[in-house]
Amino acid sequence: MFGRGQEDVLGSFPMFVKMLGRDLAILVVAALAWPLLSPLSAGTGVVGDMTGVLLGLLLGVCAYLLHEWGHLAGALATGSVVHPSASLGSPFVFSFESRRNSQAQFLAMSFAGFAATGFVLWIAYGVLPPDLLATRVARGAVVFLTFLGLVLEVPLVVYSLVTRKVPPVDGMEPVRIYSEPGGGSHAPR
Repeated sequence: MFGRGQEDVLGSFPMFVKMLGRDLAILVVAALAWPLLSPLSAGTGVVGDMTGVLLGLLLGVCAYLLHEWGHLAGALATGSVVHPSASLGSPFVFSFESRRNSQAQFLAMSFAGFAATGFVLWIAYGVLPPDLLATRVARGAVVFLTFLGLVLEVPLVVYSLVTRKVPPVDGMEPVRIYSEPGGGSHAPR
């Protein structure tokens, strides 16, 4: 199902499950909080302002997570070699191994994240009620994240299309610490 990266993905399966649980919990909290709290953001007082800002930012976090999981879906659909982030505290869901994946896999991974962003933009502008501060903050977060995607990710896609190479995007991979006999450890040099 996952192609040549299958063994890597299956070996990392427990961490991906933990991250999926973390991110689904965030999405569920947002889905439950929206109908309960978003009407408060229509008010003009401190409660309305705080509710609108916090709820809108929570939806911004959800937008980011959907974008990242979109990238992962594209990577897995093409059998890319990927690794989960080393920590649940990481803002990234996975690391894409540039040296072990093809240009087609890189482009599929990239465009799947862009498609997820398009879906999030549709929700922000086509589904959320426009008269709430929470909506306006969420839209601002989504537009900001989309801008970051255009500035940070589109140049990588252009680079790949022009050079027919996979750009080195796996530099955020955690440094592996190796144990030495006698209890010491070191990072690779």
